[in-house]
Amino acid sequence: MWPMLIATKVSPPGIRDQVVPRERLVERLRAGSGLALTLVIGPAGFGKTTLLAAWYQAETARKPVAWLTLDEGDNDPVVLWSYVIEALRRVCTAVSLPPAPQPAAPHRAEAAAFTDVVLPRLVNELHDCGDVVLILDDFHRLSGAALDSMAWFIGHAPSGLQLVLSTRVEPVLPLASLRAHGELIELRVSDLRFTPGETDEFLNGCLGLGLGRQDVEALLNRTEGWPAGLYLAALSLRREPADRHDFVTRFGTSPHRHVAEFLAAEVLEAQDPAMQALMLRSSVLGRLCGPLCDVVLEQQHSAEMLDELSRTNLFLVPLGEKGGWYRFHPLFAQLLLTELGRREPGVVPALHRRAYSWHRDHGSTEEAIHHAIEAGEYAAAAGLIAAAWVKYPHSTVLAWLGRFPAEILGGDVRLLLVQAWVLSRAARREEATRAIAAAERLGESGTGPLPDGFSSVEASLTTLRAVFPWGDAGAQLEYGSLAAKLEGPESPWRPVACWAVGMGLYLHGEFGAADRWFAESLMLAPVSGRWLAAGSSLACRSLIAGEQGRPDDQRLLAESAVALIREHGVAETCGEGWLAFGASLAARGQTADALPPIERATTVFRSAGQPAGLAMALLRQVPVLRILGERERAEAAIAEASSVIASSPDPGILAGQLTAAKRSPRPGARPGQDLTEQERRVLSLLKSGLRQREIARELYVSRNTVHTHIQAIYRKLAVSTRADALERTRELGLSIE
Repeated sequence: MWPMLIATKVSPPGIRDQVVPRERLVERLRAGSGLALTLVIGPAGFGKTTLLAAWYQAETARKPVAWLTLDEGDNDPVVLWSYVIEALRRVCTAVSLPPAPQPAAPHRAEAAAFTDVVLPRLVNELHDCGDVVLILDDFHRLSGAALDSMAWFIGHAPSGLQLVLSTRVEPVLPLASLRAHGELIELRVSDLRFTPGETDEFLNGCLGLGLGRQDVEALLNRTEGWPAGLYLAALSLRREPADRHDFVTRFGTSPHRHVAEFLAAEVLEAQDPAMQALMLRSSVLGRLCGPLCDVVLEQQHSAEMLDELSRTNLFLVPLGEKGGWYRFHPLFAQLLLTELGRREPGVVPALHRRAYSWHRDHGSTEEAIHHAIEAGEYAAAAGLIAAAWVKYPHSTVLAWLGRFPAEILGGDVRLLLVQAWVLSRAARREEATRAIAAAERLGESGTGPLPDGFSSVEASLTTLRAVFPWGDAGAQLEYGSLAAKLEGPESPWRPVACWAVGMGLYLHGEFGAADRWFAESLMLAPVSGRWLAAGSSLACRSLIAGEQGRPDDQRLLAESAVALIREHGVAETCGEGWLAFGASLAARGQTADALPPIERATTVFRSAGQPAGLAMALLRQVPVLRILGERERAEAAIAEASSVIASSPDPGILAGQLTAAKRSPRPGARPGQDLTEQERRVLSLLKSGLRQREIARELYVSRNTVHTHIQAIYRKLAVSTRADALERTRELGLSIE
C-alpha cells in the first residue's frame, strides 16, 4: 500500500497582492511549450516558486497545469511517481491511478520496475492528454534512482508535455544534449534578478513605500536584484516611515554576505515578543497549523497569529486552497532556526518532543518519527517504526534507521528485524544477512509479540528467510513450514507463510500439496490486506492447473489473478500474476499475445532480486520465443536462466526445466518424431488432464516411471512444462490419440 499522500504537495502556493508581475519571464516560460524541458535555476530567495505559482495561475486558463512540490521523501522513485501521477490525474483524465507496491510481501520491485513498467504507461497516457504542463518545484531535492527515473521520463515524454523544473543547483540531466537540439529553455539568476523597473514597481507600486530613485537604486545594487533581500528590506522600511532614507543608507553599508542575517533580525525585532516566539519556535516544523503550534509553543490562538502573519509576510506561505496549513520560505526558516539556536539553544529538543506527540496523536506517523528522532526520543521513534514500517517504501525506512546512533540501532532487536526486512526487500542481501545475524545475537530479549504483528522474533526471522530464500527452494520449504507453525490462522503474517510453503513445494514439483497451501494463503490474505500474497498465490494455482492439464482452470485462475492485482494496486510488483497470464495465453495457442505479459513478469522478478522467480519467467519465455522465430532471444534467455540457476543453492525443478529448454531440436529434425509408443500414450493421458499418479494407475506402472516418460517427452519436444508440451503437440500436428 502507499503511504498517505499529502494533498498540499500537489497544490501551488497562493499568490499575494504584493507579487510583481514579471511578464518578461512569463513569456519565456510560455516559449517552452513543445520543448523537452524548461529549467528555472537559482539560489534560495530568487523568486522561483513565486514566479511559477503566478504563471500557473495565468496558464491554467490556457491549458491543464499540474503542480508538485518535492521534498526529501520523494527521493524514492515509488513515492516520487505516485505524487507525479496524482498531480497529473488532477488535470488530465487520461492519466490513471498508480499501482501501489504491497509491503512486506513475497516480492518487492524497485526503481527499475517503475522505469520499465509504470513510466512507459504514463508516457502513453500523457500522449492522449494533448498539451499539458507539469511543474516540479524544488527539483534539487532529488538524487539517485529518483533522478535517474526522471532523466528517462524527460527522454521519452510526449511533445505535448511541457516539463518545468525549479531548482537551486544544476540538475544531473542531459542538459548539453537538450541545448544542442534546441529542446531547452533556461531561466537563470541573471534572468531572475529584479530589474530597476521591477524593483521600483515592487517597493513603490506594490508596497507604497514612496522611495526616491536613488534609494531604489541603492537597494537594488546592494541586494544585486535578489528578490528575498528586497522583500526583507521592505518589511523593515514599512515600519520606519520617518527614517526610510537613513535605513537605506545603513543597509547599504552591510556586506552582501550578511544581508540575510541583518534583515532577518530587522524583521524579528519589528514584531512583538509573542509573534517573535511563534516565528522562532515554529521554525522546527516542516509545515505548521494553529493546533500544532498551540501544542509546540504551549500557548493558545496560534491560528489567528498565523493568519495575521501570512497576510503581512510573504515568507509564511499558505499550503493549498483550504487554508490552515503553512510553511516558511526555506531560506527564512533556516534563518529563524539559526536565530532560535542563538537565543534559546536548549529549547529545540523540547519543541521537537511536543511536535512528535502532536503528530503521533493525529496519525501523521512519518512526521512523528522525524520529530521523535530530532528530539532524541529514540525509544518512541523505534516503537513507531517497528509498528509502521510495512506501510512505507524501504528507502524511507532505511533513512529513518540511518539517523539512529549505532549503539541504539544495534541494541534493539525490533529495529534490526525491520532493517533486515527492508534490506531484503531492496535486494541488498549481504547487508540484510548482517542485520539478521545481529538480531539473532540479541535473541528474543523478552520482547514477546512484535508491534508489526509477528508473534516473536523467531517468527519474524523464520518468515523472512522463507520469503527471501535467495534461490534455495529447500530452505524456503523448511523455513516456510516452520513459519506456518509459528504464525497461526489469526496472524496477519499467516498468508505470507502459507505462500512461502506453497512456493517451496511448487519448486519441488509437489503441485497438489502446493496448491492447498496457496489456497489457504488466498483465503486468509484479504483479512490482513496481504494482496500481493493473494495475487501470487492465485497465479501459482493457475500455473499448477497448467501443469496438471486443466486448461480451463488455468485460464480462469490467471485472469482472476490479473484482475485481483490490478484492483488492489499490486500489478507492478506481482510477477507471478503476469507470468500465469502469459502462460495461459501460450497454452491456448495465443503465442504472440503471451510474450508481453511474460516479459513484464521477467522485469518485475529481475528488480525483486529473487532468483527463482526470474528463472521461472526466463524459462517460460524460451518456447514462446522459439515459436515466434526469435531464436537468438531464446538463447539469450536460456543463458541468463543458466546463470541464475547456477547461482542458486537449490533451484528445485528449475534445473530440470533448464535442461529440457537447452535441448533444442536439431536443424532439419522434426520435434517429437522419435516419441516412443509408450511416451505417446503418456502424452495422450496428459492431454486428458490426469495427474501423474492417475496416469500411473491407468498404465499399471509406478509414478516414477511416468515421471521419467514425461521428462523424455519434454526433452524431445524441447519444452519444460505440460502446457508447453500440449501446445507444441498441437503446433506440430502430432497424432497422440
